[in-house]
Amino acid sequence: MARVSNRNPQKVSAAPQGILMAVCEIWDVRGRLDHPIDYAENPAKTANPKYTEADLQAMVDVMEYATNKNKTEQRFFVTGVNCDPTTARDEMMITKAGWSDTSEIVCYHGFQSFKHGEVTPEQAHEVGVKLAERMWGDRFQVIVATHLNTDCLHNHFVVNSVSFADGMHYHDNKANLRLLRQRSDELCREYALSVIEHPSGKKKPYALYQAEKQGRPTRDNVARQAVDEAISKSFTLKDFDRQLAEMGYRINFDPDRKYWTIIGKGWQRPKRLYKLGEEYTNDRIMERISENSYAVKFQSFSEPQPQVKVYRVKGSLKNAKKMGGLRGLYLHYCYKLGILPKGRKQNYARLHYLLKDDLMKMEAITLETRLLCRNHIDTAEQLCSYKGSLETEMSALLQKRKELYSKSRRISGEEKEAVKAELSDISGRLKIIRKEVRMCEGIAARSDTLKEKLQTIRADEKEQQRKELMKNEHRRRSGRTNRPNELGGL
Repeated sequence: MARVSNRNPQKVSAAPQGILMAVCEIWDVRGRLDHPIDYAENPAKTANPKYTEADLQAMVDVMEYATNKNKTEQRFFVTGVNCDPTTARDEMMITKAGWSDTSEIVCYHGFQSFKHGEVTPEQAHEVGVKLAERMWGDRFQVIVATHLNTDCLHNHFVVNSVSFADGMHYHDNKANLRLLRQRSDELCREYALSVIEHPSGKKKPYALYQAEKQGRPTRDNVARQAVDEAISKSFTLKDFDRQLAEMGYRINFDPDRKYWTIIGKGWQRPKRLYKLGEEYTNDRIMERISENSYAVKFQSFSEPQPQVKVYRVKGSLKNAKKMGGLRGLYLHYCYKLGILPKGRKQNYARLHYLLKDDLMKMEAITLETRLLCRNHIDTAEQLCSYKGSLETEMSALLQKRKELYSKSRRISGEEKEAVKAELSDISGRLKIIRKEVRMCEGIAARSDTLKEKLQTIRADEKEQQRKELMKNEHRRRSGRTNRPNELGGL
């Protein structure tokens, strides 16, 4: 079994309190340009007609991420199992070509994370390499990289999807995941490290975990906000049900069911309330409601009114141009979502259910809005033209980068350093262009949906206003005092 190491343990980094035990995960990497990062070798060098540029890029992406020198202490903690870390991509592609593999899965990306403060970088890397050898060493090419950029030390594995020994594919199924975790636990016990003895429940989706970590609204925390508000205004379960209904939620208090459930308008399935946290179990909700008092709370008859500032504007706004098109659409949608104006406090629980669906996409919508405003794009034609100009610039830069790669192999010294600096600038610009091209594609796909949602929201708001007017009129009529006494009394 070949094993090439690029290790030079010099530094020891601290690790954060986040992950409590050693944990393992693995997932497939397909040929797509999700997170393109530029690489420092000529792609034409290993051209294979059975694999597209996207396939090659996807493999390079994950390798560059795993072996990023900013995360691995100048790549000192990078080891190749059955391959050399410096030529791993080429070796893996040669293996695929040798076995005539054309699968869309180009490799697998896994990780192994350790408890805070329990291992040194040297130990973490040693455990990772042994795990790769026991799990894949007899049949697959693997890159093992230990990341030191965060306080929590963790290993990354990049595994070729095709075996060099027999051309068979690795299968990312439950049995192999159990085996990976089992072997990781065995190694951790050998090194006296913590393991999860009794894992429970499903893990939280990564996108949801990141959103909650960054304080962005998610379906769960918006539902918590709605439940909290409903509880604060309720004295009975009937009040609680009515308050949530006003915010677009339905509650199931079925006594035949062990757990109460909540379902929002537009949801595909209900969610058990206790999964929102300890404060949302059946008993705890009842306790919180019972803590509210029917007692009258005395307060001053009139609240002090805030001082209103008055500004005098010269001229007329009659000729002011209303912003429309894509910019107007996105800006209006951002206002409805609560992104605009900045610093505005939004009660997400009372958002229209169609808007709640896009709370997890707020960052993408914000970036797309900035692109439209920055480039004054109002029509689909302008968007298409801008995207075309980006793609033209990208093609020219890719051709120039290819020439510079070829030139860099023939020169040395200061001239080579100058070429490297130019390549770095081109790579930085390509990264921006690709990101903007993806945003243009996102705008083209999303704009019609946003328009339809806003039309539905306006119609629902008008209907709600009509119902409120009818209710107020009914109250006004029923409260009149000048009606004749139907009972014939005095």
